[in-house]
Amino acid sequence: MKTQWIGNIWRFADHLLPASMVAGALMASVLLTWNHPIVTTLLLALLLVIQATYHPSPGDRAAMLAAALLGTPAEIVEVHLGEWTYHAPDLILGVPMWISLIWANLFALFRRLTRSWSAILEMTPRRPLIGHTLAIPIIGLWGAALFLMEKPPLVRGLYAFMILITLLFWHTQTDRLIFLTGAILGAFGEFVAVQLGYWSYYNPLFKEYGVDITLPLDWGLSAVIIHRIASHWHPHPPRHDRT
Repeated sequence: MKTQWIGNIWRFADHLLPASMVAGALMASVLLTWNHPIVTTLLLALLLVIQATYHPSPGDRAAMLAAALLGTPAEIVEVHLGEWTYHAPDLILGVPMWISLIWANLFALFRRLTRSWSAILEMTPRRPLIGHTLAIPIIGLWGAALFLMEKPPLVRGLYAFMILITLLFWHTQTDRLIFLTGAILGAFGEFVAVQLGYWSYYNPLFKEYGVDITLPLDWGLSAVIIHRIASHWHPHPPRHDRT
């Protein structure tokens, strides 16, 4: 038991420290070099290589690829549908040239951080109770978003459908952790970027801050979807990295 406890502490620190450094580097790369897209691209590519080589779990590289392949066209479509616009130089199809790299980096980071939270939960005697408690803020976020969002009926229905799928099929402790990790970090990073004027929404609910109620929901659902796709590509990772 003592050996397992020490192992969990090591897993927590081993994943959290590099993940925190990567998170800070990602934020700095975008915010500090926004007007120099080639520099931003090179920095994000370097961070992606670091994440792909520093003992990733079997699904991390799959998550990187899935995030890049799904996130990039989704961004292009949303921009052309008039949801938001970027204010960066040298845009390609309305999005920055490094958009695939930021998606790949972020969703690998979400998985790495989730492994840290899982290691902490495994040391707590009331792990099942805590795991179920994590559903409370998620359900609250779902309800608030569906009730307050100012979207067409078709879009509201799509959100409701994705929430239903998440509730029915993606409801493990890891799913909840990665949802909250993506929702909190993704929404925070985007909020900062919007306040700095790097991109803007056309019709946000919170007009004073320029962001929408669906922001955490978008990031949380995306994190779970990408995580699940990666897990299906690598269905049997080692037990200590089963995310």
